[in-house]
Amino acid sequence: MPVHRAAPVRTGMGRPDRGLSHPSTKPGKIAELRRRIAGLEGRLPFETQLGPALAPAASGQGPDTSPKAPAKKTEPGLGVLENLMRGAVFSKPALHEVVSAQSRNSGALTGFAMGVIARLMKNRSGSVLWCLDPQVGREAGQPYGPGLMRFGIDPSRLILVRPRRAEELLWAMEEGARCPALAAVVGEVQGALKLLDLTATRRLMLRAQAGGVPVFLVRHGVVGEPTAAATRWCVAPHVSAVPPLSPQGPHDGLGQPVWVVDLNRNRTGREGRLTVEWTYAAREFAAPARSLPLVPGAGLRPDSASLAPGRALSGKGS
Repeated sequence: MPVHRAAPVRTGMGRPDRGLSHPSTKPGKIAELRRRIAGLEGRLPFETQLGPALAPAASGQGPDTSPKAPAKKTEPGLGVLENLMRGAVFSKPALHEVVSAQSRNSGALTGFAMGVIARLMKNRSGSVLWCLDPQVGREAGQPYGPGLMRFGIDPSRLILVRPRRAEELLWAMEEGARCPALAAVVGEVQGALKLLDLTATRRLMLRAQAGGVPVFLVRHGVVGEPTAAATRWCVAPHVSAVPPLSPQGPHDGLGQPVWVVDLNRNRTGREGRLTVEWTYAAREFAAPARSLPLVPGAGLRPDSASLAPGRALSGKGS
């Protein structure tokens, strides 16, 4: 596989400079570093993606806000997740990472990934190749038919692959990314695997772009690993809204899933953090309803505000 190396920068007629091109300002040095990293990752240079004007620190990273490319005003917490990404939608052929820092959040992590896949399957035909790491299967279980249907995923369109080793899982994901008949490829792994380094994720990215198939890498119990993915979503569970008083189904009393989603990597748009809810009826992401409040005055003693005037902590009159 060819490796893209950044050519040495020449500062004059003399020998090439193996460091930076000695830009006069600190933003110039940062731009030069980003250009070199972009070359190593095999993507567009920094100037092409964000334009020559650097965004101010207060606005965060995002699309070019120069007059040539005006930024779109969106409400990240009130629309679908794609509004937060600003141009980088899940349906595009690329590698996306969905991660969770703690393995105990495996249910929330997989649920968010299923919501994304359910939305994707509405717009793409074909099956989804779901590759499950054996360790994930032992710790968190495997996709469950009734649960998939509740998210709007037809189990008959799911091809479940359970390889014995991580090498086989990576091979299956790469081969699936080359098949344009698939709607998507999903790989669930546990922990920080040395096999999934920057080179491996870059290879997955290139396979996804060449095959036209979006690839999702769901990583349990890991965050902040080097990656060439287009986006990385860090998912954590959140308190659900108040369930209905008269549940219609066996699971209605549990409420609808709510997540705190941190988009901490986005190569074609801005980054951000928001809270989203999955609505089972519409089967889409939406702004969360009012969550359950925390218990006031939680501790060994009851809340003093809830005590009637003139009554002691023992409950007897004074």
